[in-house]
Amino acid sequence: MSAAKHFKDLGQQDFDRLLNWLDADRERAGVLYERIRWRLVTILASLGCVLADELADETIDRVARRVTDIEQTYVGDKAIYFLGVMNNVHHEYLRRPTAPRLIDTSDNVETREQIHACLDNCLEHLAPYARQLIENYYAADKKAKIDLRKVIARELGIKPATLRLRALRIREKLQTCIEQCMKVSEARPLGRAS
Repeated sequence: MSAAKHFKDLGQQDFDRLLNWLDADRERAGVLYERIRWRLVTILASLGCVLADELADETIDRVARRVTDIEQTYVGDKAIYFLGVMNNVHHEYLRRPTAPRLIDTSDNVETREQIHACLDNCLEHLAPYARQLIENYYAADKKAKIDLRKVIARELGIKPATLRLRALRIREKLQTCIEQCMKVSEARPLGRAS
C-alpha cells in the first residue's frame, strides 16, 4: 500500500503552521514556500520522476504535519529538511511496483489497446465523483491545465495542493486497477476466447 493512501487532506491549520514555521512574515513565508516547492519539483523532475508535482506536494504535506514536532528543535536551513523528506518520498515512489502508466508509449498496438480497455474498465469502477474529478483534472494541457485545475479547486472549495493529492490518490487507484487488469489480459489477450 502506498504511503499516500495513509494521508488525509492537509488542513488549513497545518498549512498555516507550516507557513509560520517558514517565516513569521506571511508574505516572506509564501515566497519561501513557492521557492521550496519549485526546487522540489525541479529536483524530482531531474531525477526522471513523472509525478514530480504530486511527490513535491506529498513532501510538503508530510513536512506540514511534522512542524509541531520539529518547530522548537529544528536548527538550520528549513529547505534542507524538505529535501530530506523528499528523498524519503522519492525512495518510496521508486519502490512502488512498476505499473502501466495511464499514458502508454508502447509501440505495440495490442498492448496499447489492452491498456486503454483496462483504463475504461477501471474508470467505470470509480465512484462518479472520483471519475469526474480525474477526467476533469487531466482534461487540458500546458497553461490551460494550470488554469483548469485552479478552477476545479475553487469550485470544490479546496486548495490546489489538496486537489493534486486527491488526483494522485485516484490515479494510484487507477494504476493499481490497470496493473491487475493487465495481468488478467496477459493471461487472456484481447481477441481470444476465455
